[in-house]
Order: sequence, then structure tokens, then C-alpha cells
Amino acid sequence: MPPISYAKQKGYRVITADNAPSNPGHSLADRSYHVSTIDKEGILEVAMQEKIDGILSFGSDVSVRTAAFVAEKMGLPGNSYETVMELTHKGRFRDLLQREQLQLQTFKRFDTSDRETEIAAFMDSYEGDLVVKPVDVSGSKGVSVIQDRHNWEHVVDQAFERSFSKEIIMESFVQKEGMQVCGDGYMEQGRLKFICYGDGYFYDDGVHLAPYAESFPSTQPAEVLRRIGTKLELVLQKAGFVMGPFNFDVMVTPEGKVFVIEIGPRSGGNYLPVAIRLYTNVDMVAAAVEGCLDANYCMEINKDYSPFYFACYMLHTQKAGILKEIKVANELCPNVFMYHPYMKVGEEVAPFVQANRAVGNMILRFNSKEEMLERMRNITTLCQIIVQ
Repeated sequence: MPPISYAKQKGYRVITADNAPSNPGHSLADRSYHVSTIDKEGILEVAMQEKIDGILSFGSDVSVRTAAFVAEKMGLPGNSYETVMELTHKGRFRDLLQREQLQLQTFKRFDTSDRETEIAAFMDSYEGDLVVKPVDVSGSKGVSVIQDRHNWEHVVDQAFERSFSKEIIMESFVQKEGMQVCGDGYMEQGRLKFICYGDGYFYDDGVHLAPYAESFPSTQPAEVLRRIGTKLELVLQKAGFVMGPFNFDVMVTPEGKVFVIEIGPRSGGNYLPVAIRLYTNVDMVAAAVEGCLDANYCMEINKDYSPFYFACYMLHTQKAGILKEIKVANELCPNVFMYHPYMKVGEEVAPFVQANRAVGNMILRFNSKEEMLERMRNITTLCQIIVQ
């Protein structure tokens, strides 16, 4: 919704496309099409018919590949399709890091023909915990941690089921020290122009792997954040990423090493760019829209940060059922700055094991860093989703 609203305010003609006519962005658009965003040729046909000047995927690794494909075919601003595939295909991304000696990790890619032989052999050869992922989806869909070897067939089946290409990756589980670092940045002419670091909030149960909140700024030390920015810029340069927004998730290991989990060549979801604008006064939504229209776009950097602190919270539940009530504690109410409901009372909700199962989103504002950290430590108690 944010980039569509921005584009309309600027007077641009907006065409939306996806496979769900009920999605709210269509109601803001000048014209909408019922074409899936993974249908590259179908979206290209729409784009050529409409004679578009730019194409944007916002918050989605799946559709960013199609956007890059169309931009390349039509000579529009953007990064190459090959670069976008290198960053969004989890197997190719790990290959890139290994090939360039940027990050070493035990991992292996598998397709469906390997499941009875090579997968079992790989697990036998590695003693520690493993993470299994589809190579071509985001939002923690189909991702599981294998902590023992008794249920691996089930989680492998889930990963294959989620994968569009029916390919998965298994990789060694990496321990983290302190909070996971997340956020958005912007590359301009192959250099890092802007980056905003936040803390990512996760359950440590090995089951609910999707992030449920982000808060700004990050609590990691400044020197660690500097090293993270340097590594992210280098990885993006090696991938050939020239311009545009990117979303990232990074861990710091107990040994103090920077470990890049993933870099999405697009803006973050969960209203992350909105929270970043509120905190930094840098408009990542505007940059995403204007950059897809103008290859020479220069992002405006305003160094006057807000005196407030901000967080994004995904309203969610770990239980399946019918949504009965969203209860916000009185002490949290003054911190609720924006509220975006996704579901209504009476609708069916599912456990939050992937990002698209959120009930809604809140942007929270705090008067101090201490207030933010205290509220965020208790956020799942202060904001409860009641299901029956």
C-alpha cells in the first residue's frame, strides 16, 4: 500500500497486478490485472500493453524476480535479472558467498530426485542442527530447523512443497550473539548510500521462525554495525547490484563474526520503510518508486533523526482458531502510532510460522530507547490475540 499511495500522490498512473483481486492495493490503482506476479511472461505482456515507465516489487522476493525480468526486457531502470536471481535464490546466494570467500558455511542444494539418498547421506555427515529452506520463497515459508534426525522427512516434504522450483537447501544452523540485525538500505551507482539498522525479534523455539517485530535503532555496538554495512555493500557489489533498496537480515556469531542470512533486493515488508522514515526522516518508499522510474535518481538524505524511537510489530498468534479479540494493554496504548488490521473478528487465523499469517501490523513510537526495549521485551503480553 505505501508505494501505491505515494505514487498516486505524485500523480503517477499506477497499474497493479497479482493473483488476488481482493487485495487492497488494487482499489487505489488506476487499473489492475488478475495476473500472478510469478508469471513473468504474463506480467511482461501487461507491462508492454500499458507502455509502463517503471516496475516495482515491494516487500516480495517472489515478484522482484519478475520485476527485474520485465525491466530488463523493456530497458527500464533496475538491476539485472541475473543479479536479482543471485540474491533471491538461497542456493545461488550461498554459492556466491562461498565462491567469493565472503562467508564459509556447510550447505548443500537438493532437488526431489535426491531425497531418498543424498539428503540422508548429507545429514549423516553433519552432526549439528540443520536449517532446511525452499530456495525460492521468502517470509520463512517452508523453513524448519532439524534438531534431531527423527522428523526430517516431514520438514523436507514441507520445504519441497513450498518451493516453486522443487529445490531446497540444507545448511548448518548458526548461533547468534545478541539481537539479530535487520533493516533496509539503498544502493546508488554501486555504492551504499543509506542504511538503517534495527533489532529483529524471533521466537527461539525452532518452530516459529518468522520475525514478529523490528525496533530501531539496533542495540548492537556501533563498530559491529560498521562491519555489517561494509560486508553488505561488498556482497551486493559482488552480486552486481547497482541501484535501489534492499532488505537484510544479519547475525553476529559468538565469535564476533558477521553472518549474512539473506539480502532481499527490494524494500522490506511489515511496514519497515514507513518506520524507517519516521525514525530517520529518510523516505525509503519515495526512493523505491522514484528509483524504478529514473536510473539516475539520487536519494535525499536528511540527517535530522527523530527524537522518538520506533518499532514494527506483527500482530500474531501461535494458535489456530477464530479471531475473537485483539487486546492491547493500557500501558501500550500511548505507544500505538499506526495500526493496520489485516483480519477481522470472526475470521480464521493460523499459527504464525510464516510472515503472511499476521493478523495485523502496528507501528509503535517510544519516548526513549529504554522505554522501547522494555515494551518490546514484553510485547506479546502487552498485545494479545484472543482466538477460540
